[in-house]
Amino acid sequence: MSNVPSSTANDRETTQVVNSMTGTLDLWRARIDELKVQADLAKLETRERATKQLDIAQNACLAAYSKLREAGRDAAVNADTLRDGVQKLLQDVRSAFEAAQAVITRG
Repeated sequence: MSNVPSSTANDRETTQVVNSMTGTLDLWRARIDELKVQADLAKLETRERATKQLDIAQNACLAAYSKLREAGRDAAVNADTLRDGVQKLLQDVRSAFEAAQAVITRG
């Protein structure tokens, strides 16, 4: 059994989750930005549909960043709960991104 108090272990695990999920969000943010450039070059109708999906992806990404920032300030947050919540938001990001990508690809 460890001599590390459970609150310290939980803090460390939460910090690891925050760092890992922040890195994942940064990668999605870059992909969204790249797809926005492609959307800007598309025809007007395609651009409008893609932009709506990209806005959804960006908002889900921002919500996940916010959740991670809040967790960094809340020592009582459970790392597993945080991970599950952010993963759900990442699924939303992925779905909206893929929808926008499909709109652009179909043109």
